[in-house]
Amino acid sequence: MGLTEDLKKKALEIGFVYVGITRPDKLHGLPHGKVWNLYELHSPEEELPDVKSVVLLGYYVWDRAFNIQVDSLVSPMKETGGNLMTERPENYQLYYEVLKNKAWMIVDFLNRRGFESKWTLSVPLKTSAVKCGLGCQGKNTLLITPKYGPRVRLIAVLTTAELDEDEPFKEDYCRNCQKCVDACPTKALSPYKIAINRCMTYSAENSSAKDVSKDVKELERKLVPRPSSKSYIECTICMDACPIGKSKR
Repeated sequence: MGLTEDLKKKALEIGFVYVGITRPDKLHGLPHGKVWNLYELHSPEEELPDVKSVVLLGYYVWDRAFNIQVDSLVSPMKETGGNLMTERPENYQLYYEVLKNKAWMIVDFLNRRGFESKWTLSVPLKTSAVKCGLGCQGKNTLLITPKYGPRVRLIAVLTTAELDEDEPFKEDYCRNCQKCVDACPTKALSPYKIAINRCMTYSAENSSAKDVSKDVKELERKLVPRPSSKSYIECTICMDACPIGKSKR
């Protein structure tokens, strides 16, 4: 087998359910830059200047516990020159911790073959996954895959290896279905668009955000599970409503 086939086999062996490949130039027209006040998206070249291939990896999230986020953990840091300690806030999303650990295995696989590689969450993952042939972007704005619907989390590996690229995904699974749009309790969704300041996950991530209205905050406090005062489970109502792949749970 060639390098592309070996890489895909390795990805499936370590637990990814989807792997697709494209060239960085195919992603140039996708949105980049600041996304609300949450994060910033980069081009592959900004992440790895000599990148030749972009590998998108999908992991099946079969249990809602994967969507837990733990905020405001404190990591003690020793103050130089004394015994004082400072506290550094941190947060963790379980599915990203799983994805990063598995993606490191793909990075190591490529590095051992002489190719500079790195994992990243900072390229536009959902739209890149469409370019890699993994699925379509649905009316809930999430990636809809053939087997598992939207119940897949994504991470990318950038590499200087020249891998065989996959064809972009062409089909629209949503068609006339609007179950995710109708299910959203805050009416954050319209077909293929999201009003992010009406999303309960955005509200939970940004407790002090001034662009979240009172009715959204009230629903978020009522409907978003909180295992502790420092953690919550991201809303998956639009995922749960999607009929694609639902029988796989």
